Amino acid sequence: MTKVRQDAWSHEDDVLLADTVIHHIKNGSTQLKAFEEVGDQLNRTAAACGFRWNAVVRDRYETKISEAKRERKAFQRNDAAQAVQKTFGVKHPQRSIEKPVHTDDLNMERVVQFLSHYVHQETIDADTKTNVEQVQLENEQLKSQLEKLEKEHESLLTIINRARNMMFVDETMSDSFMSSSFRMDENGNLQHVSKAD
Repeated sequence: MTKVRQDAWSHEDDVLLADTVIHHIKNGSTQLKAFEEVGDQLNRTAAACGFRWNAVVRDRYETKISEAKRERKAFQRNDAAQAVQKTFGVKHPQRSIEKPVHTDDLNMERVVQFLSHYVHQETIDADTKTNVEQVQLENEQLKSQLEKLEKEHESLLTIINRARNMMFVDETMSDSFMSSSFRMDENGNLQHVSKAD
């Protein structure tokens, strides 16, 4: 469908444009997607919608845009907290979505509530950091234990291979091998001890 140039914007067109852009801001989408959506509804190009938004409409909706951005950040913080909880198993009370604060609504109780929430969040962040540090320390300890066990394993395999090699000495010596005695030197090697020694 070819879009036809239209010069006049009605009040309803401006309201539709503003509502759509604000909705996209709240949900973390881009303004460009909002312009494309409005352009499809009004048979205008996304560029025309973007120009109208920047030149005329945006200034009228600064307060609503700021509120939409605050709501988007609150949603993102909530999503991040849930992701941390899923990943690290950190338990904390479910945070409610923060409402935008208007200066008319400010009172001492809301300030105290905000500060206590902030301190609680700092405690949760510190606990998470401590948990991560503990896991990293455990990981380092387990790595060193694994290296030690691998070295012991190699030593045991070396001794077993030496003993196996001693057992399969030339078949001509098998009778004398069985009747002979052996001793181990300081390096862990078995040495045949002749009866003359």
